[in-house]
Amino acid sequence: MSAQGMLAREVTQLKDWKFYPAYDVNRKPKMEDVTVPHTWNMTDVFDDMKYERGTYVYERMLTLSDNQRKDKRFFLRFDGVNSFAEVAVNQQYVGQHAGGYTAFTLEITDKLKTGDNKLSVVVSNAYRTDVAPLAGDFNMYGGITRPVWLIVTGQDCISPLDYGSNGVYIHQDKVTPEQVDLRIETVLSQKSSQNSELRITIVDKDGKVVAETNDDKVKLKNPILWNGRKNPYLYKVRVELLQNGKVIDCVAEQTGVRYFSLDAEKGFFLNGQHLDLHGVCRHEEGYRTGGLYNEAAMRQDADIISELGCTGVRFVHYPHSKYDVQQYDERGIVVWQELNLAGPGGYNSPGYMKNPQLEANVMQNLIEMVKQHYNSPAICFWSLCNELSFKYDEPATFLRRLHEKAKELDSQRLTTLAICYDQDKFQGITDCIGWNKYFGYYEKKGGVGDFMDKAHKEAGLQPIGLCEYGAAGSHLQHGFEPKVTNKIHYEENQARVHEENWRDMHTRDYAWCKFIWQYADNPSSIRDEGDQRGMNDKGIVSYDRTVRKDAYYFYKANWSSEPVLYIAARRYTQRTDAKTDVKVYTNQPQATLYLNDKRIGKARKDEIGRIVFKDVTLLEGENTIRVTSGKLSDECTCILNGNKRQKQPINDERLDGAVN
Repeated sequence: MSAQGMLAREVTQLKDWKFYPAYDVNRKPKMEDVTVPHTWNMTDVFDDMKYERGTYVYERMLTLSDNQRKDKRFFLRFDGVNSFAEVAVNQQYVGQHAGGYTAFTLEITDKLKTGDNKLSVVVSNAYRTDVAPLAGDFNMYGGITRPVWLIVTGQDCISPLDYGSNGVYIHQDKVTPEQVDLRIETVLSQKSSQNSELRITIVDKDGKVVAETNDDKVKLKNPILWNGRKNPYLYKVRVELLQNGKVIDCVAEQTGVRYFSLDAEKGFFLNGQHLDLHGVCRHEEGYRTGGLYNEAAMRQDADIISELGCTGVRFVHYPHSKYDVQQYDERGIVVWQELNLAGPGGYNSPGYMKNPQLEANVMQNLIEMVKQHYNSPAICFWSLCNELSFKYDEPATFLRRLHEKAKELDSQRLTTLAICYDQDKFQGITDCIGWNKYFGYYEKKGGVGDFMDKAHKEAGLQPIGLCEYGAAGSHLQHGFEPKVTNKIHYEENQARVHEENWRDMHTRDYAWCKFIWQYADNPSSIRDEGDQRGMNDKGIVSYDRTVRKDAYYFYKANWSSEPVLYIAARRYTQRTDAKTDVKVYTNQPQATLYLNDKRIGKARKDEIGRIVFKDVTLLEGENTIRVTSGKLSDECTCILNGNKRQKQPINDERLDGAVN
């Protein structure tokens, strides 16, 4: 048994497993060698709009000597199994877990023997009315989709059994620029009768010890605050368990110290300063990862989101992994972390039913979410649900129970939820709420500004935000008409919708969040639209992450401090109309336009980062469009040939090439 140890605790990732269908009960079933994280849905979601929702078995051997077992305890930690798991050791039942997006740990010490031990995990992503989510505009991939770990400790240890957490909770009892009062709560699991003590060490970003104590209370004088993108400063808290002066176990947690608040009129404040929370909604799924834990994909997404200039991000519609959250801790981007209680939106499914088993499952997943991510400085909001409906069972009573439990577990963070109608019925359940509204797309009349003003007035003292808005847009389909059909999703129309929404929202400080739906195109088996079936193409980045759509650069011009100069509609290369507007997204004061090296004119940007050169006349054949602003320059080409509109592919070509 190879392991990477930290003092007396040994932690080994269990990657190699055998895999076969649960219905195969032959004495020697045909097994496939797989590497965990693993899903059985990796290919079928792209071959067909249906995907397998079934039950499979993962097995592997664990070989132990007498010496390896002596005075040791063994735990299996699963970072995520989607969505129901039953675990056995040597064909003896150990435990189960429902919910695919939170971790769980089981002790297996008493089931192990010297020699070979068979570990078995029966996994199902079949639809069940007692496991959340019941519905969702995303795929619920089956498998052991996040890493599995073998944890070996002594008889006494810092408990890995407290709802899948590391057993260490860093309470920020008081935070000011002058002093931080921390209280380090440590959950122990002790089998021996020996006396033990804790040693707590706090280390700064440079590795210097800034505090050390045997008490659970620590004061930091003149702390460096975690201050969002300005300074995402992190400390490491190391908790050691000692017996007779010897370290027998150790857990390290990363955290940042900060304080925040929300005002119904002025929005979000971090460390006493107003911070406009703007950003994207994001699924954890990367390009062709099938929902699998993929650190490279998570880092790539965090880098692109950071480059965009986001100050906040909404993780949808389930708790994202700890590694994923840490990317935003490190980049200073505020996180909305969401429970996996997802409603149907406009689809035919209840999302929530007054089922005691379902409610128990959701409550457990809430506790796991809060405890497992408690030490993250980026997370400021616990979201309890997305788009539940009163058309079915009434959810308000249960949501109030979830809110009360969240505040009991974590009194400092704020609770929220996402709604798309019935504000009066959700009013007052959580600390704040967010609206999902698609003006200019699904909502054909009115504007988001007028709607939000009315909702804000009706909300009274409860802060409201806009947590989903946007439009579909394929970077392979182009046209200037505001036209949307099931199969036509012009990239230019998507950008227009975002411009109109941001024009209304960027001055409304009372909207405590402004989150785009969504960051990147995301697979969803229920959709057959745009240029590819099985895809929700409302992302402002392509599914393979190789194309940042026009809307991405519109927001970058508004949000980023980096210089931006970008010609929109650059992929609309085949033109039939000689007269055209040339639109530029920029954060520079002005820009100059050239057509085929001829200077056309200079213009200033408007309040939302646009410059529009009206009625530019293209020449027959190829045209080079170039804009300059100081040392910045951008150019693209288009062809005026009098032919019919550029033919748009509706196949899978967009998926060829890049990988995470």
